[in-house]
Amino acid sequence: MPGTGLVVGGDSLIGESIAATLRRAGRSVHRTTRRTNQEGIAFDLAKPDLRIFKDLRCDFVVFCAAVTSMAACEASPDETRKMNVTGTLAAMRAARDAGAHIVFLSSSQVFDGETPLVQEDAPPSPKNVYGSQKLEVENAIENENISAAVLRVNKVLSSRPVGVFHGWYQSLARSMPAIAATNMTLAPVSAQAAADIAIELGEARRSGIWHLSSSDELPYYDAALKMAAICGLPQHLVRGEPVTEQQVPGIFRHRYAALNTEKVSKLPGVSIKPATDTLAELFTEFSRSGAPRTM
Repeated sequence: MPGTGLVVGGDSLIGESIAATLRRAGRSVHRTTRRTNQEGIAFDLAKPDLRIFKDLRCDFVVFCAAVTSMAACEASPDETRKMNVTGTLAAMRAARDAGAHIVFLSSSQVFDGETPLVQEDAPPSPKNVYGSQKLEVENAIENENISAAVLRVNKVLSSRPVGVFHGWYQSLARSMPAIAATNMTLAPVSAQAAADIAIELGEARRSGIWHLSSSDELPYYDAALKMAAICGLPQHLVRGEPVTEQQVPGIFRHRYAALNTEKVSKLPGVSIKPATDTLAELFTEFSRSGAPRTM
């Protein structure tokens, strides 16, 4: 029988999907949050109360909580490290001591993005603080022999417009130009796909490093055009421009976005999709859900 899961950061994009997926399947799951207005167990990696791991006795724990803003990590490396490294590792050790298997959501930012379809055993080479923090946790997992799977993910998208996609949507809905980068690429996966794989890694108690992205990549400009076409928004208002160093510093940009996903594609029920297929599914959901328009 599947065991009980715990999602640390259950109000994050992937965390919400993990909790919802387990509940739909009738499985037992707990989730934490550091927001006072959210459902879940109060828990903050900046000052973690480690008793919850002993009290809950979960079979697996998925670590989704982190300061994911690369700009914030760059601006406040010591402060963000308290959550992304120190608190995370303290919680992992407590979960391990309670007998739980661990799934740690890492990032493609542990690489410099100069190698296409980089494999799991390639030497990491982060060029920003966020990537370095993720790598520090990965190294501790290996050095301390913590029973864990490390899932390095690329761009994760929701079935509703968020971030730059929300900005494009709102601009086009107002009949205003949407500016999309021609010199940045993305290799997206859906939050649901990431959740399904995280659950599989946790329930099967798999270990090692796993990569997840789409099978290829495309420029943000092409993604914006595709969103406009699928959502019935004016394609002629999508403008392609190269981003500058001032807009997006080079330490946050990768020449190649897609990861080698051959290993993860062998898991039960996993099918790695091309970027255009993933975007088409998500943008269709944008349209069906009646994404908010400001006219």
